[in-house]
Amino acid sequence: MQRTMAARWAGLILTAVCGLTACSGNGGGQDTTGAGPPGGSAGSAQPGRYSGLPEPCGAVGADILRELLPGAEAEVYAGEPMVTYDTGRRVGCEWNSTAETATQRLTVDYQRVVSYDPDVSDDDQAALDFDERASEAGIPSAVPPPTDPLAPRPLDGIGQAAFIDDRQTASEPGERREITLAFRNANVIVTVTYAVSTTLPEPPLDSEQLQQRTRDVAQRLAQGLDG
Repeated sequence: MQRTMAARWAGLILTAVCGLTACSGNGGGQDTTGAGPPGGSAGSAQPGRYSGLPEPCGAVGADILRELLPGAEAEVYAGEPMVTYDTGRRVGCEWNSTAETATQRLTVDYQRVVSYDPDVSDDDQAALDFDERASEAGIPSAVPPPTDPLAPRPLDGIGQAAFIDDRQTASEPGERREITLAFRNANVIVTVTYAVSTTLPEPPLDSEQLQQRTRDVAQRLAQGLDG
């Protein structure tokens, strides 16, 4: 009789406990109903494709540097690394050539984007940052008509998204042009800036040629990321 009463009380206590917590029939093991995938939660976004950045001063080939900086001293082609606080997140390099009648400057800048939002991946955050940069630069969402092929515009064929911005600054008697080409590949944003100035009134700087040289650099850098 005492055993029967004890068993009955034990059953009542177990029923009460199961009413407050999730009981399972797996031999007392932890209930895993509704648990996320092993090693992470459903709200954890994926890390970016790139976990590091290339050495920037070696990213541009000597043949392209000689074309962009003609007649420069040999040490110029080595480049000057950009000073940054975290080379895992941002690196860059600059090349400068100064002559009597003209100067050329080339800079490349790599930025690896990391998202701090667990619901936004690094790649998606980089896409948002890149679109914001394009908007701030006044880049149209569509390619302009063929009548103005050198205008600021988005570009195809370089990374996953790209744009080019060509600006002229008049200086008497010569002129100065600065071309900026930015592109994104996964979670890395790369910016190439090529600036040329001359003190000569003639001939005018060839914008189409300068843009093509800048595109050559950007395409080389994009291939380097994939390689």
